[in-house]
Amino acid sequence: MNPVIRKRSMSKHDDIMKGLGLHGQAVVATIELMADLGKRDPDLDHVARRIGMPACDLRRIFPDDQSLLIAVAEQALVRLMDSCTKAVVKINPDDAVAQFLALGSAYIRWAADHRAQFRLITSHPTMDAMRIPELRRYLDSVTDLMVRMLERARAAGHLREDENIAMIVLSSRAFAYGLARMVVDGRMESLLPSQDPIEVAERALADFVMRFARTAARRSSRAR
Repeated sequence: MNPVIRKRSMSKHDDIMKGLGLHGQAVVATIELMADLGKRDPDLDHVARRIGMPACDLRRIFPDDQSLLIAVAEQALVRLMDSCTKAVVKINPDDAVAQFLALGSAYIRWAADHRAQFRLITSHPTMDAMRIPELRRYLDSVTDLMVRMLERARAAGHLREDENIAMIVLSSRAFAYGLARMVVDGRMESLLPSQDPIEVAERALADFVMRFARTAARRSSRAR
């Protein structure tokens, strides 16, 4: 690495570490090492060396490598919840469809901003977030929020009365995940190199949501 670039990188690392406790320093160092090591997972010894602490001190907080990775994933999910909340409260509370879209956009932008953690949560061979209580609670919260929004949309006449909300949640999660994965992996840029990949993903998401919302509205009009 160029010495100047390395110096800047270390300076940024030091700035981030200031004011953090050992837990926070370990999480930040793990994220940095995930970028440096590529497909290899950083272990507690790697992280201890990175932050200049004895590994035994780190093991008092994280008993094993997996618990460290869970902490990294949990930090990202806390930020996801924060991003979702901030995005939704900006939208008219009477417009559940717009709130639903804002939630999906927040997810895509979160994935783009936390690529290593997104990959860790969604595709790590030993990390099944739905089987880890510390992580599942965040995912369940997002799902519950989606259900409540769709129920309000149905009550407002934007969905058919007999609409299968559980299936819409499933298909919407799958679609948003696919878009986020394309952004994170750089596939969106390869398909549309002249356009911002996040904006393209958001337009595709809006098209997906408005198709079933608009169709429901048209059917409701014909039924009257």
